[in-house]
Amino acid sequence: MARIVLHERDHPYAIKLDNGKEIHICGCGLSKNKPYCDGTHRKTQDEEPGKVYLYDEANSRVKLVSFYY
Repeated sequence: MARIVLHERDHPYAIKLDNGKEIHICGCGLSKNKPYCDGTHRKTQDEEPGKVYLYDEANSRVKLVSFYY
């Protein structure tokens, strides 16, 4: 069964390690280097709040329209 997963975060999760370093985990779902952030979330910065967008393999964006509300 196919599923659609919505990622509502437009920035990564910053995790501080015991050795003092910090890693960034993808929060937008677009990183090509998951689970790590590769900076692709920058493309989501101008999304309208409350709207749903679809990104294809080339990271082209399409706003989805719901016919249910």
